Amino acid sequence: MKKITITVILVMIISLSLHAGMITDIGMKIGYNSSTFGGKNLPGKGVSNVPGFTIVGYTSYKIGGKLYIQPEIMLATKGSKINTVGDIEQYNIFVYVEMPILLKYRLIQTGNFHLSGLCGPGLSLKALAMNDVGVLDNIRGFDAGVIAGFEVGLGKFAFEIRYEQGLLNFDTNDDEADLKNQTLSFLINIAFVHTGGKL
Repeated sequence: MKKITITVILVMIISLSLHAGMITDIGMKIGYNSSTFGGKNLPGKGVSNVPGFTIVGYTSYKIGGKLYIQPEIMLATKGSKINTVGDIEQYNIFVYVEMPILLKYRLIQTGNFHLSGLCGPGLSLKALAMNDVGVLDNIRGFDAGVIAGFEVGLGKFAFEIRYEQGLLNFDTNDDEADLKNQTLSFLINIAFVHTGGKL
């Protein structure tokens, strides 16, 4: 049921984006993220955050008024440190190609300055999963999550903070575990095409 709901939401938002208004921005984002595992029956004696990176390409469409829709293509690392036997920390790193489709609302717009809130679903395809020992075979090949955050911008440049909560259990090896990715990202945004919604 959860997968069907996510698929329906994605189809609806993609349909909206195809019928959206004018393109206001085309650009890229790059930045740092911090991720960990959440859920039930966490492995080892506990988990903690690991640093990673995020690279994003995006297009922003103005739907009307202060509302925008923003499809993205993203390469991001996720994962966690696991405290294992003997207090040894094992690093787990996943690399995903992700396709978020975000709704963005301008909370404040004054000249070239804006403050926007954003939210929406993201669908991910696993490119690589590994730990200190080697490649992991028990990690699901796809993931889905919900993204929410804020963007502060001035002209072609912006700074963004976003949080993503994974919705699917990525561990296919343990029936009792329910492990989900959790990621906090800090991004610098640069628009190569920028109209500010004023064509």
